[in-house]
Amino acid sequence: MNPVCSLLLSQREPAAEVARRWDSSSETDHRVSWLQFREDVWSLRERLIREPNGPWILLTDDAYCFAVGLFALWHSGRYAISPPNRQPESLRSLQTRAVGVICDRPDWLPEGHFLHPLLDGIETNDFRELEPLARDSEAIELYTSGTTGGEKPIMKCISHLEDEVAEIEALWGEGVQGAMIFATASHQHLYGLLFGVLWPLGTHRVFHSRHFLHAEEAIQNMISAQDCVLASVPTHLKRLVRHGGTSGLNGVCRLIFSSGGPLQEATAQKIEELLEIPPIEVLGSTETGGIAWRSQGKGKGSDLWVCFPSVDLECESDQDVMRVSSPFVSVDTGDVGFVTGDRISLLADGTFRLEGRVDHVVKIGEKRIDLTRMESDLREHRLIDEVALLGIEKEAVMRVAAAVVPSSEGWRFLEDEGRRLYGREIRSTLVESWDPVMHPRYWRMVHQLPEDSVGKLTKEALAGLFSSAGFNEFLMDRPILLDEFYGSHFIERACQVPEDLSCFPGHFPGNPMVPGVLEIDWALDTASQLLGGAPRISKIDSLKFLTTLRPGDFFRVNVRKSQDGKLRLRIWGDDAEFVKGTISLAAITRAKEEVS
Repeated sequence: MNPVCSLLLSQREPAAEVARRWDSSSETDHRVSWLQFREDVWSLRERLIREPNGPWILLTDDAYCFAVGLFALWHSGRYAISPPNRQPESLRSLQTRAVGVICDRPDWLPEGHFLHPLLDGIETNDFRELEPLARDSEAIELYTSGTTGGEKPIMKCISHLEDEVAEIEALWGEGVQGAMIFATASHQHLYGLLFGVLWPLGTHRVFHSRHFLHAEEAIQNMISAQDCVLASVPTHLKRLVRHGGTSGLNGVCRLIFSSGGPLQEATAQKIEELLEIPPIEVLGSTETGGIAWRSQGKGKGSDLWVCFPSVDLECESDQDVMRVSSPFVSVDTGDVGFVTGDRISLLADGTFRLEGRVDHVVKIGEKRIDLTRMESDLREHRLIDEVALLGIEKEAVMRVAAAVVPSSEGWRFLEDEGRRLYGREIRSTLVESWDPVMHPRYWRMVHQLPEDSVGKLTKEALAGLFSSAGFNEFLMDRPILLDEFYGSHFIERACQVPEDLSCFPGHFPGNPMVPGVLEIDWALDTASQLLGGAPRISKIDSLKFLTTLRPGDFFRVNVRKSQDGKLRLRIWGDDAEFVKGTISLAAITRAKEEVS
């Protein structure tokens, strides 16, 4: 393999394929050669060296564009800033300390100077030999996921990335061979960057530059590749195993990686049942890089983690928390290692079990409660698919709040029996093991937990479900949110129609479809996020219902505020337009503050 610092100096066949990209003009995949990659990097580098020195924000939809931007920055003596999200306010804040922005989606940017990684370079025939990168040079500023609070910037050097790619190849390269790498994890975060971009580049494997969030898209493209590897996150893998076509990946997909949070044992076992390969979970963080891995396939039931060969791990005796030392740790801790928030049981052979997080222990009354254990107990209930608990303080009293994703049976129970009986039913599973004072006091039923692009549940987003504004909202008839995109004057969501909307039995029996009034409700719900309050409609100027949305359909909803103050709505899918319209606004009313 080629080290990251000398990757562009490696001698490869000019026609060798590097990446597979979607070409919207021809509506086919386009093969990018090694020669094209070097030319794209050089061209952007020539543009960058004419700009003032300093860091650049690197924000792309396409993973190949990200790779071009990253290596162009490095070879021009600059480093990249990968934003924690695409929120306009976050980007404005970062732009105050960046020279500019490299982006392939200008509609994501509120304002300011930007370069397109493939369109704004300088054409030249003077391709002089590049110098190797210094291993200790600053490479990319990433952000922690915010699972324990606010997001924090973490600087990665070339050496951190280079050493971890070498470790990944040593562990799994032989099993991957020449397979194409697919990733549903974003390249804007460490896991997706390592597994989806730098690993295939350094080992002469092809990577697909698109992130297929829809299971059907991912399956079709992976089958077309015939020989592939998937780097994904628990949320996406859960959707994958529920899709009827997943078994078609048997014999096609060599390995499946998962990171960003614990993969449920049932999901892991279902993957092995369908594909005859157990998924490989990777434990790590932005600060530490990779720490350990495990494979809990069917019949193994193993919850033991195995450390990466270069990782030294200790257990802090006072709270049983994990202390990590490795070449991948990018936080200066001297010789003492980085202390994580994970509690572990360390075995004599060096393997360990995760026992929850220190910050997931809260004090209710005079008693301490491990929310990780309670979550585990609740997941065993037939009416619950997923759950996340949080300690929240109201009127100076700490209580437990529960965000619950009901199972299919759970949604039917909710429809038939109502929310109160549903809550009573799932609380019954806690009676034998938990003091009633510890039971969750506040409940939210949602179709999906608020996870980020790498499948991590952030504390801030979870707390937002229980904020005073909108506390009484019940999300039973909302679409499943897959992704969200912000611009200065628009918001766009990628969604899926749930299979069990409460309106389906009457609209229509045997041929369910989403009512037009509900489609507009979804669009206006999206608009309220853009406007900061519920929109009041003065007049519907135009509204066209073109095709019906049905259970399981994937779609996008875009709401844009035009200069004349009107809202322009669009709901569409890959091969169909569902709704288009324009609405005139009377005024905006702020959401009333209500408490549970």
